[in-house]
Amino acid sequence: MHSDGLRRSALVILAATLSSCGLHERTSIDQSASLQFPTTTDSLDFWDALEKQSVTTNDDALHGLILLTNTDQELGTWDERVRFARTQGWIAEDAEPPPPQESAQMGFIAVCVCDVLNVRGGLSMQLLGPTPRYCTRELVHMGLLPGITEHEALTGAEFTALLASVEQRQRVVEAKAARAAQSATPSGASGASAPKAPDASQQADPPATDQVEPSEPTS
Repeated sequence: MHSDGLRRSALVILAATLSSCGLHERTSIDQSASLQFPTTTDSLDFWDALEKQSVTTNDDALHGLILLTNTDQELGTWDERVRFARTQGWIAEDAEPPPPQESAQMGFIAVCVCDVLNVRGGLSMQLLGPTPRYCTRELVHMGLLPGITEHEALTGAEFTALLASVEQRQRVVEAKAARAAQSATPSGASGASAPKAPDASQQADPPATDQVEPSEPTS
């Protein structure tokens, strides 16, 4: 009896643990912003529609991240976006892509963002690679995300705000790089073009002028 009671208690604790941190139900949206406005020419309408959505789908996330990269490619379908994501390393070549209209997990978005920002991370991330957990933690540590786990979803407004912060950080990094390049310029180089050397005609001696000899004085 005593052992049966302990077994039942253990099962109750295990069930409570699994329900709290194990199965994470995903939300699906039939007509997400990326389906309504799939092209780059529709980007303003896409952002407006996404900001009103209760969650960001996987297709929304990829479409928004691709717009952030300013690629010249027109990637208007889910399959095209997945192929691009594989070239960037956001989705492994041998991995099954997530369902397009299902809410995107924060970890998936974090992996993509860390690649865009070239985040190296700490020792754990450098040893184990850009996993969803460590990439999420890095973005939280950088102040780009609030305290959030890799399994949670973002609303459309939260995802839009995240990408705005990422874009702002990119500009800061670019400005720092430009300043560093400018300070590395040798001293005395003002950036103005050096004066051109005179050509041969200018270097030659000036032509002699005709001199009139003075006449002798008359007596």
